[in-house]
Amino acid sequence: ATLRIYLQYYEKEINLTRLVEKAYHEGSARCSVPVQEIEVYVKPEDGRAYYVVNHGVQSYVNLWDSDRDIYDCSELSGEINWHNKVMHRLIFEYRGQQCDCDSIIERVVEKFTNIHSAKMLQEVEIYVRQEHEAAYYVINGRHTGSVSMFA
Repeated sequence: ATLRIYLQYYEKEINLTRLVEKAYHEGSARCSVPVQEIEVYVKPEDGRAYYVVNHGVQSYVNLWDSDRDIYDCSELSGEINWHNKVMHRLIFEYRGQQCDCDSIIERVVEKFTNIHSAKMLQEVEIYVRQEHEAAYYVINGRHTGSVSMFA
C-alpha cells in the first residue's frame, strides 16, 4: 500500500514521509558509509526534524524547505517504501512524550482490518494532530477513522 503521513501543526501541514526522505538524503550526503539505519525525531516547536544515521552522524533538516537543504527537495516523492532495506524510525515529540509513528501505522492498519477484513489496503493517509493527541486516517480514499497518538 502507498503510505503518506502528515503532521498538522496549527495552521501548517508537514508531509512526514517526505521529511524522512529528506533526512535520509541529507544524512547520506553527510555519512561516509551507506545508510543502514536512520531515526528521525520531529520537533515542530523547533521547526526541525533531528536525525541520527547509523547511530553516529547527527544533524537536522528544517521542517519547511530552506536554503540550508543539501538535497534538491523538489525531487522528493513524499512516499516511503516500507520494504526498503534501510531501517528507519519516525518519532514525533509532543509535550515531553515521544510517539513512534510506526505504532500509529500499526494501530491504523489493525483497526481497519478488524472492521474491513475483506478489503485490501491500497492507499493509507494518516494525519497526526498534536493538539488532539490523535491520528486521523483515510484508507483507499474513503474509509476514515482515528487512533490515539499514544497507546
